[in-house]
Amino acid sequence: MNLVYKNPYKTKYKLEIIDKINRDGITYGKLENPPYFLGSERVSADQIKINGEEPKFLSGNKSYFKIDEGTKNVEIEIGWKNRLLLMQENLGNALVRHFLIANTNIEIIGYKVENSSSYIDVSAKDFKFMTAKNIESLANYAVFSNLAIESFGDHISIERLADIPYEGPALSRTGEIGMIFISSVEKLNSLIRLRVTSGENAYKLARNSLNILDNMKMYLNSDSINSVFSDVKKLKSKISSSRNPHKDAEYEKVGDFDKVLKEDKAVNPIKVAETVDYKNIDGVKDDLGDSESSASKVANKNLEEKDLLEEKNETSKKIEDFKQKEKYDADYFHEKYKLESFRDLNKFKTSNDDKESIETNKKEISDKDKINTEVKKEEKYDAKFFHDKYKLESFRDLNKFKTSNEDIESIETDKKEISDKDKINTEVKKE
Repeated sequence: MNLVYKNPYKTKYKLEIIDKINRDGITYGKLENPPYFLGSERVSADQIKINGEEPKFLSGNKSYFKIDEGTKNVEIEIGWKNRLLLMQENLGNALVRHFLIANTNIEIIGYKVENSSSYIDVSAKDFKFMTAKNIESLANYAVFSNLAIESFGDHISIERLADIPYEGPALSRTGEIGMIFISSVEKLNSLIRLRVTSGENAYKLARNSLNILDNMKMYLNSDSINSVFSDVKKLKSKISSSRNPHKDAEYEKVGDFDKVLKEDKAVNPIKVAETVDYKNIDGVKDDLGDSESSASKVANKNLEEKDLLEEKNETSKKIEDFKQKEKYDADYFHEKYKLESFRDLNKFKTSNDDKESIETNKKEISDKDKINTEVKKEEKYDAKFFHDKYKLESFRDLNKFKTSNEDIESIETDKKEISDKDKINTEVKKE
């Protein structure tokens, strides 16, 4: 095990200078086992401070850094946030590299790890979406398994998985990454670059993506985030179908959603048939000159349209009259729909004609009730009685239950009480 990175979570040290050199009047010191990572061509370096200042290394040899001449010990502080992000990105990159090699014939050319993301360059003409998805799933499975990691100088050994080439400090377990995304696959000349995002950076990417989807959902009035894509496709299709030589300027960009949405979501009023301006018929006749046949056609058309309008107006008036008649009679609605709330409608006054019409309707309903009462007496099933009386579908299912003699007597008593109440109500109404 590499003793330098045995404890990668420690960020503050007080260490002894083991050697000093002088270059151009400047003193440089050296530590026996520097706890910080100076970086490489593939992995970015730690952010460090020596005695509270940015270090100045000897040109060509980063083992030595500038110190005061009489200094024997120095305080080292490693930037923890930067190191954590680097360890997460470095481990995520290593896992993706491992599963690429283990599950495909793709050759890895190189990779680069930074504290914001990492990438892997592979030699391939094409890279299928499903390949990236499967590799990402395998890498995340290793993360969720929370396997132990042992760090060495040039590689890490992951419990029950593999030894993977690795540089720099490493996390103790795979679960400390959280998640891994292959965020993009780009074609660069003769190679393909896989952009890998891990740890906290992966969480931020997922969160930002969800925020964007949520904003699009609200913007498009979609039912859910899952339907945003289909709504965008419909919108794009609408834009394409709306385009013509005269509208190219209006929809020059596919992203010009505002105008299309306003047109699409505008509430269109109900179209009403156009009527003829009867006052100007004479003017039409004058324009036609002495042509009697033309004038006759116009007159006939005028009469037909006038008749239609009168018939329409008469029908509308009848409907309104009917609505007004039914509107204010609480008893009529109560008897017809069995709704208690209509009793309060009696506070509205009705005309004599309305009352006569309503009384006629009430009489018809009363006749129907008598017939229904006779039918009820002949029925054998109590469920039917409850269904007709309370209009509740759920009482239909009561037939499947058997009732005892006491239950039957209780139901007959309830029916008799309800019937007596109906008779009383009928007498009160007559008075």
